Amino acid sequence: MNKYIDKTLSRKILFMGVSMKTKGGMTAVLVLYNRYIENMQFIPTWKIGNKLIKLGYALQAITQMCLKCLFNRNIQIIHIHGAANASFYRCRIFINLAKRLNKKVILHEHAADFIQFYQNSNDKANISQTLNKCDTLIVLSQSWKEYFNSIGVDKNKIKVLNNIVSPPEFKELPRKDNKLHLMFMGEISIRKGGFDLLQAISDNREYFADKLLLRIGGNEVDGNIKQFIKERQLEDIVSYEGWISGNKKIECLNWEDVYILPSYNEGLPIAILEAMSYKHPTISTPVGGIPEVIKTYENGILVQPGNKNEITEAIKYYIEHPEKIRTHGEQAYQTVQNFFPQKVLNDLTHIYQSLLK
Repeated sequence: MNKYIDKTLSRKILFMGVSMKTKGGMTAVLVLYNRYIENMQFIPTWKIGNKLIKLGYALQAITQMCLKCLFNRNIQIIHIHGAANASFYRCRIFINLAKRLNKKVILHEHAADFIQFYQNSNDKANISQTLNKCDTLIVLSQSWKEYFNSIGVDKNKIKVLNNIVSPPEFKELPRKDNKLHLMFMGEISIRKGGFDLLQAISDNREYFADKLLLRIGGNEVDGNIKQFIKERQLEDIVSYEGWISGNKKIECLNWEDVYILPSYNEGLPIAILEAMSYKHPTISTPVGGIPEVIKTYENGILVQPGNKNEITEAIKYYIEHPEKIRTHGEQAYQTVQNFFPQKVLNDLTHIYQSLLK
């Protein structure tokens, strides 16, 4: 496998972020970095668990960071991956410590809900001050760059770096039906719009009954999806399959015709980029960086968050215009080329080199 950042450069970088054994988009990015960066040095800072486990991980990360920086003189840059809320305050500790250790600091901001976090905070000045302490703030889209600049972050520090997505593994799967194969992969939460999707299908059950199959994968955050499906008698249309990864994920990506993620807020979801890499159109919402990659009736359809009628009509469009699945999918594949590892890690290399001058 190609390593797009070799050990000559990687020995100067210390990565920090959530444990690679957790679930989510940030983890997916770190796993791919680890795959394509030679001898990547990484310290996990957080893992799902009780307060004691989380505290233990944080204290362990602080200790490991100090030891590595004090005894490994090669390390010049601390590349911290973080989000909003508690994640941001945890990152603040590592940012301040890195500056005390006289290291360059990159904060790689993955948060979908940073705007809400900032708006609801009584600590706005300190949040902006922390962001400006970083030598570089990496964001996922131009719209996020403009947002962070609007809250006082030096625009010269803000760099847009595409999320990274692994090249597809295409497989021919036998087709046993002529229904639209719709896929939702992501956390099962109100924020991601999964229940809006299910309600839209329920409200139009008679129409969708013989035309649609929906598979849902993800960890439950709020709501009881199994109960929701059962109460609305959607078992013949919808299957909930829990967290999907590995070979099953590849199978799902080859099975689907259209991907759907009707979220209320996002950064730029890995799941959308993965679907695009498998030549599938996406139904999603114009939040975060999504409208920078999804163009309605070109490579997908954008609907307003929470608008069940628009969700319904978007699904119907691909049922009634099946020829658009292929043409929109091909355009999606062209769009996602800049998110494959070689391009993203080449751009990241330039960011590192600018800090090492």
